[in-house]
Amino acid sequence: MNAPGPRAPAAAPAPSADRAAPRPARARRAGWWTVTVLALATALLTARYLTLDPEVFLDRQRSVYLAHRVPLALHVGGGVLAILLGPWQFLPRLRARRPALHRLTGRLYLLAVLAAGTGGLLLAPSGMVGPVAPIGFTALAVLLLLSSALAWRAALRRDAVRHRAWATRSFALILAAATLRIWLPVMDLAGVPFEQAYASAAWTCWLINLVVAERVIARIPAAPAAPPAG
Repeated sequence: MNAPGPRAPAAAPAPSADRAAPRPARARRAGWWTVTVLALATALLTARYLTLDPEVFLDRQRSVYLAHRVPLALHVGGGVLAILLGPWQFLPRLRARRPALHRLTGRLYLLAVLAAGTGGLLLAPSGMVGPVAPIGFTALAVLLLLSSALAWRAALRRDAVRHRAWATRSFALILAAATLRIWLPVMDLAGVPFEQAYASAAWTCWLINLVVAERVIARIPAAPAAPPAG
C-alpha cells in the first residue's frame, strides 16, 4: 500500500463581504452627510446678516458692514446659496438620473459664487487684523472665483474629470465659512487671543479645506483612454 502523501493545507476561509474591504460607498455617504449638515448649519448662522440689522453684526466690524451693505449682501447671499447647493452637485445619482437638474443647480452655484467672491473682494480690504487677515480673505476670494471658472470651462469642454476636480476645490473654498466657525471657538478654548485666532483663521479656514479636497480629488477615477485614431 502506498504511503499517504502529505496532506494539502486547508483553504483559508474567504473573508466575509463585510470584512474583506473597506466600504468606500458607506464612507462617501457619511462624508456627504457630514458636509451637508455643516453647510446647513453655516447657512443658518450667516443668513441673519442678510437682515442688515446692525445688532447682528460683530462689534468690531459693525461700522465696516454698515458702510458696505451691498458688498455684504452679495457676499453673504451668494455664500449662503452656494454652500447650500454645493453638496447636491456631488451626488452621483442626481448627475446620472437628472443631468438637466445638475446643470441648472451648477449654473445657480456659479452665479452664487460670483456674488460671494465679488462681495468678499470688496469687503476684504476693510477687514479686521490687517494686513494678515485681509490678505488671507482676498486670496480665498480670488481662488474661489478662479477654481469655479475653471470648473465651468471644463464642463463646457465635457472634461468630466477636470470638472469634478475644480468643482471639488471650489466647494472646499466655499466651505471655508464652516471651517472658520469651527476654528475660532477652538482657538478661544485653547486660550489664543482673538486677534491671533482671527488672523490665523483667515488662512487656515481654506488651506485645511484644500488639503482635504486634494485627497478627495486623488481618488477620482481617470477618464478612459481614447481609442486610437484610424
